[in-house]
Amino acid sequence: MNPETNGQYLTIYPKVHAHVLLTQMNVKQGLSTFGDKGSEAISKELKQLHDKKAIVPVQRSDMTTEEKRKALRYLMFLKEKGDGTIKARGCADGRPQREYTRKEEVSSPTMSLEAMMLSCAIDAKEGRYVIVMDIPGAFVHVYMDGEVHMVLEGTIAELIVKLDPSLYRKYVWHSQKGKPMLYVQLKKALYRTLQAALLFWKLLSTTLQEWGFTINRNDQFCANKIINGKQCTIIWHVDDLKISHVDKKVVEDMLKQLTTKFGQDAPLTTCRGKILDYLGMKIDYRRKGKVTFSRENYIKQMLEEAPYDMVGVAKTPATCHIFNVNDGARKLEEKKAQFLPHGGKVVIPMSQDAAGHSDGCCFSEVHSSVLDKSTKAHGAAHGAAKEAK
Repeated sequence: MNPETNGQYLTIYPKVHAHVLLTQMNVKQGLSTFGDKGSEAISKELKQLHDKKAIVPVQRSDMTTEEKRKALRYLMFLKEKGDGTIKARGCADGRPQREYTRKEEVSSPTMSLEAMMLSCAIDAKEGRYVIVMDIPGAFVHVYMDGEVHMVLEGTIAELIVKLDPSLYRKYVWHSQKGKPMLYVQLKKALYRTLQAALLFWKLLSTTLQEWGFTINRNDQFCANKIINGKQCTIIWHVDDLKISHVDKKVVEDMLKQLTTKFGQDAPLTTCRGKILDYLGMKIDYRRKGKVTFSRENYIKQMLEEAPYDMVGVAKTPATCHIFNVNDGARKLEEKKAQFLPHGGKVVIPMSQDAAGHSDGCCFSEVHSSVLDKSTKAHGAAHGAAKEAK
């Protein structure tokens, strides 16, 4: 709240960033910054869609008005990794699906932070050998449920045509501004479509059951199997898995099975040893019978990448305008409001051991159901970033 001006209080709202705390770039920004390396990264991502037959081109004239209206935009973001390589990440803009899809139809079981930590505590107590892994392009292993169309625009459309001109070129059309456009139908699940996570959960859980694992009835992201008289446990969050057993060979054999199933096109990313990176955390098993968790490096990176207007120090994540109410804001319809996290929290545990003792944490809650909710959410992110310092 600014000092009183002419008898009125003036509230200054922060800018709303498209990617708070992330330095991802869209296609135009990425190509301008990274040049040919950016173009190669995009082509590599598109090639995966093409090679896995995840998309099929569709003639615009063959689509109904409703299909065109529901077609999802294909988004691409680029980022420079720590080793200097350029990573492109393509995804669908699945937001329009919320208008005609109920949450109950697409919600997948999700691993809680507490469940993950308890699993690690068991690993430490029993002296298990642990591997964490990531399945690259996990969703393209799953066939899409129902008809979902997507539209590729501009540079993306041009680059995918170069992969196979005889297949794609005849389906390209141009907008009124001359931008090349291409409609495709999704045959495989794609990141950010609402049903993708659930479809992959079904595939992975079914696969593990075929291998003799039992899915936990209460935590359906956890599978167990008795091997050589001891329990082997696999937990996962979307495509990030953790495998543990007291026998190293059992874990390595399970990794081979998963590689055969999911790693034929791209090798699985694995992490071994007493210190593991998993879900943005460092899991440390170096002390016998104990495990500690830290996000120090993640938080440092987050602060380094924070936008310039998040610079500063704060004692609390609360912003000066957090309790201001815009009486003129239009209330959200109930159908749309159900998709907003009314009690969403940003939780940043700094360090925690297996007993649950924490060196410190900060969190912020966002409560709002009006159309200017994003401003308060962004303000909370501002405060959380400053308090973390």
